[in-house]
Amino acid sequence: MISVEEAQQRIAAAFKPIDTETIDLGHLAGRVLAEDVPAHSDQPPFPISAMDGYAVRLADGDAPRTVIGSAPAGHPFKGKLEAGQAVRIFTGGVIPDGADAIVIQEEVDVDGGNLHFNASALHPDYIRAAGLDFKTGDVLAPRGKRLTARDCALLAAGDIVRAKVRRRPRVAIASIGDELSRPGEPRRPGGISASSGYGLSALITTWGGAPCDFGVLPDTAQEIATVADADAEIVVTLGGVSVGDHDLVQKSLGTRDFELDFWKVAMRPGKPLIFGRLGTTPLLGMPGNPVSTLVCAILFLRPAIDALLGAESSGCSLPQRFKCGCRTMTARLKRGLPANDSRQTYLRARLSQIDGETWVDAFDVQDSSMLSILAQADSLIVRHPNALAAEAGDRTEVIPLDGY
Repeated sequence: MISVEEAQQRIAAAFKPIDTETIDLGHLAGRVLAEDVPAHSDQPPFPISAMDGYAVRLADGDAPRTVIGSAPAGHPFKGKLEAGQAVRIFTGGVIPDGADAIVIQEEVDVDGGNLHFNASALHPDYIRAAGLDFKTGDVLAPRGKRLTARDCALLAAGDIVRAKVRRRPRVAIASIGDELSRPGEPRRPGGISASSGYGLSALITTWGGAPCDFGVLPDTAQEIATVADADAEIVVTLGGVSVGDHDLVQKSLGTRDFELDFWKVAMRPGKPLIFGRLGTTPLLGMPGNPVSTLVCAILFLRPAIDALLGAESSGCSLPQRFKCGCRTMTARLKRGLPANDSRQTYLRARLSQIDGETWVDAFDVQDSSMLSILAQADSLIVRHPNALAAEAGDRTEVIPLDGY
C-alpha cells in the first residue's frame, strides 16, 4: 500500500490543463479562468460624490455659496465651478470641474439659493477619485481563479463582457455490481439502490466538471470493459476494485489496454483504490461504499479536476502541504480517540462552537455503508498513521464538508 500523500501526488501528476472556451459574463460563476482578466476601464471612471450634499471649492473657505445647478448620478453638471459657487450633488454624481470638497446636506443651512456652513463641514474625503477601486489594465482576476459571485460583480464593474475559461472536464462515472439498480427501478433479489454515483455527480458538478453517467454495469467483463469507450478526461468506476471473485475491474480492463499505476492506499475508508490508464485516459477505481466514495473523491478526484482546470490551490495543511484541493482546519476533540494503526483514517464528525472555540466530535458508528451518518456529518477528523491516543481537548486536524 502507498500513502495518501503519494497517491495524491501520482494522480495529480497525470493531468494537465485542458482546452479553453470563451463565455459570457452571465455564465462565468464557478468557472476557472484560463488567463488573467484586466480591467477595461477605471472604477470609478471619474471623480464622484460619496454623499448627498453640495460640491464646493476648498479655497472659498466657509463663505456663503450660491447654488448654480445640480449633479444627480448619471447627469453631470456641464459648467465649471467658480469662486463662491456650489452645485447640488447626489451620491454617485460626477464632481463638477473646479470642485474639490463636499458639504453634506445635513451640515448646511439653505437661505433661498445660498448655502451657509462652517469650515469644518468641508469634506474632501467625500470625493471618490477616478480609479479609486481599480484602474484600466489592473488584473481583476488572475489565471486559475475559480470565479465567485463577487468576482463576477468585479468583472462587470471593469466592463468585462466575456472571458476565456477552461472547458468543464468530462468525468465518466460507472457504478458496478449485479446488486445495484437505479432509484425507482425494480430491485432484483438481494439488490440495493445505487447511491454513490449520484453523490459523486453532484460533487463533480460543484467542482467544475461535467459528469457523464454510464449508469449501472453488471458484473461481467464485457460490460465493465465498455467504460474504455468513454469520451472523457477521466473515467471513474465505483465498486469492483477489491480482491473478491466478483471484483472484476482490473481483470475486465486488462483486455482494453489498461495499465495499472497503483492499487491500494493506506487509508480508511477507501483502501482498495485503483489508479491507472485506459490507453491515454486516466482511470480512478473507487470503492462503491458511499462514504468511501465521498472520501476518495475529496482526496483524489478533486485534485485531478483542479489540475485539468488549471485551478489555483484552495489550500491544504496535510503533510508535505500537497495541494489536494481540500481545505483543513484544527478543532478540539470533545471526546478522546484511540491510537490509530498504520492507515490514515477519516472519521465522520460534527463541529460546534463553545466559548469561541471550535470543537469536533466523531460519530460512534463509522461503518462506510451508512449514508445517514454521512448526511449528518459536517466534517472529517483526520487521524494520521500510527497517531497516538488523543484525549478530550486535544487539537486535531479536520476537513470541513461544507459544499461537499
